[in-house]
Amino acid sequence: MSKQSDIEFLLVLAIENYSKKYEISYQETVELFHNNHIMEKMLVQHEYLHQIALENVIEFGEKNIAESKNLILYHGSDFFFEEIDLSKSQNRRDFGKGFYTTVLEKQAKDWAYRQMLRNGNSKNYVYKYVFEESDDLKIKHFDSLSKEWLEFIKSNRSSGGIQHDFDVVIGPVADDNTMQTVQLYLLGTITSDEAVERLKFNDVNNQVSFHTEKAISKLKLIKRSVYA
Repeated sequence: MSKQSDIEFLLVLAIENYSKKYEISYQETVELFHNNHIMEKMLVQHEYLHQIALENVIEFGEKNIAESKNLILYHGSDFFFEEIDLSKSQNRRDFGKGFYTTVLEKQAKDWAYRQMLRNGNSKNYVYKYVFEESDDLKIKHFDSLSKEWLEFIKSNRSSGGIQHDFDVVIGPVADDNTMQTVQLYLLGTITSDEAVERLKFNDVNNQVSFHTEKAISKLKLIKRSVYA
């Protein structure tokens, strides 16, 4: 079972138990977990959650819901900057042109290092932010490598720019582990059903992308680390 599938399994169990415990509908519980980014927080703590009892996994979800909606995010780059400039974002990205972050610090570090080598620079940076979510943001959340996720990526990568009206998009990354399958789908070599079947065996990373100035205003820089 891949890390993604493993987390999805634990998430479903946590949602079901939370729904029963607090006597609210399953759909309401799903939305509650989405709004509080429980899946992203579970991805960060994957190794820890694997070592504890199921009741502690459920408590993990409850604790994070009770604490806050804030989410710690990381951005890896080989450039130093003070302010986020959306106009300098790369085009034809998974979720559209925007500022990309992740809940996984190691992923940000790896990306920054690869960018440094690719561009021949001598330093790379990892920016740590807190995302202070608010109700006025329009957020799209993909929990899995689904047909909808594939179509969303196809639209943004094929047409460029931003092919949606969301402020923030959260979901899996079409990275080295998944790109071959995604490319075959984009080329029409395999169907969406075939692509999803292949992708379910992949370990995937996470990304949180910001596409509007309103969304960027909710990101607060905590720390900037530099590496050579």
